[in-house]
Amino acid sequence: MTPEAPERIHGWQHTQMSVARHYGGLRYMGHEYTIAYAEPGTPLVRWDVMKAEAKAKKLVAKDAAQANANTQTELI
Repeated sequence: MTPEAPERIHGWQHTQMSVARHYGGLRYMGHEYTIAYAEPGTPLVRWDVMKAEAKAKKLVAKDAAQANANTQTELI
């Protein structure tokens, strides 16, 4: 049984994983990780997790825009 790859890796800047700074990411335990500059502490985030979070965020924004489009404002 193999261990599950973590979604985020914090504290990687002062380890052997710091090479990710030069390449923008790395492969660990068979998964691609990229640096999340927008998050506090700039963790390495698994690519599939980052993609799923971006998709969910886009869906929420689309739903909010749809809700705003359905409301009618008063005409002059």
